[in-house]
Amino acid sequence: MSSKLVAAASRALDTHTSRRGFLRRAAMVGTALVAAPATYVLRPGSAYAAVVPSQCGSGSSCNDGWTDFCCNIHGVNTCPPGNVVAGWWRAEGNTFCGGKSRYYMDCNTASCGGCSCGGSGTCSDSCVSCHCHCNHDRCAERKVCCTRFRYGQCNRHRACVGPITCRVVTCVPPWEWDSSCTTTDARSQSTYSHNAPGLLPDITAKGPYPARPAVLTGATWQLRTSLTSGGPSQIFEYGASGDWPVMGDFSNSGARTVGVVRNSRHGVAGATSLKWYLRQVEGPGDPDLAVDFGQPGDIPVVGDWNGNGVHTIGVVRGNRWLLRNSNRAGAPDYDFVFGQPGDIPVVGDWNGDGRTWIGMVRGDRWMLRSSLSSGNPHFDFTFGGGPGYPVTGDWDGNGVTGVGWFNAGNWTIKDALSSAGNELSFNFGNPNGIPVTWGRNA
Repeated sequence: MSSKLVAAASRALDTHTSRRGFLRRAAMVGTALVAAPATYVLRPGSAYAAVVPSQCGSGSSCNDGWTDFCCNIHGVNTCPPGNVVAGWWRAEGNTFCGGKSRYYMDCNTASCGGCSCGGSGTCSDSCVSCHCHCNHDRCAERKVCCTRFRYGQCNRHRACVGPITCRVVTCVPPWEWDSSCTTTDARSQSTYSHNAPGLLPDITAKGPYPARPAVLTGATWQLRTSLTSGGPSQIFEYGASGDWPVMGDFSNSGARTVGVVRNSRHGVAGATSLKWYLRQVEGPGDPDLAVDFGQPGDIPVVGDWNGNGVHTIGVVRGNRWLLRNSNRAGAPDYDFVFGQPGDIPVVGDWNGDGRTWIGMVRGDRWMLRSSLSSGNPHFDFTFGGGPGYPVTGDWDGNGVTGVGWFNAGNWTIKDALSSAGNELSFNFGNPNGIPVTWGRNA
């Protein structure tokens, strides 16, 4: 398959080095977080006039001893940019997780601005840009950036982190959420009943995600929040030139985050597998998941193959589809053929049932199938073609994926899975970049 076809397939997705060394240079690259509410950005150092716990009554939420949930701060159940998971604990027998463990993960500010930490592993309040306050300056909400503590099972290569900004809650074990986390156990039933909107239940799908355009050029990601011409709403560095871009909700958080795949286009001499490096937090940083799956030359795809709300990995080898239901190495959960070698794979939810399905593009002919199996296409129509690449996305946020075509920075998209239907065109991104789609449902 030509490098153009391989590059083309990455645009169509519904959507390394070692984890320790990879992207360290990009971890704190600035990003314009226009896509998120203003509360997404950590409170600046001048915000000492904010309401703090000492100004609230002893029975207030801001004085109950616990840090607020991340979803209460920026709308999604992930660490905010500039934070890392530093440790976790669990509560047992929780009804929200089907009677199994419910995991609570602390998100600590990642940078201490050159300060040292000593034996505590956390730096002082004066070293960070987020200072102790009640969330939204209300005594009725829990505190933010007040607690200097780390359990220490995650990101242990970081000798120094700041205070706890917020908490992530999930039914997924932390070592599957963030591959830096160890299985060293910590347990507390005191948080058993802690909850927030968006956390009940943790395992339901968070979509649909209104699709928005993104373009990767080299290692530079450009994301835009609207289907209109213009510049990026976010721009940051992640990966390296030659990596393959994917975007998906890899943690059922309600936001699609970035990932790169190495060896898909230009396999390193001696490489025997594709290297996946996935983020579970929006923006740049170190990979949260590092997985070996596929062979050099395979075309990566990501999707929610089983409808559980988590996007997982897969590859297309010629016309053979090999898909996993988890973001871990192992044998494929689905193994079938569809299309012909040389077709460009595309994926999306063609019928709005919450699962990701398959498709192939051959020139301007789109063949889409709402089943993870061999067989005839359920949709067969013409659209696009010529120079450029196919791309897919739920443009109107109704839960059904539409189609698009990217050519030298120009996007042409439509919702109809047919040759008819209204089209929308706009210009965004580097003309030489690789298009993908992203989104968040908050």
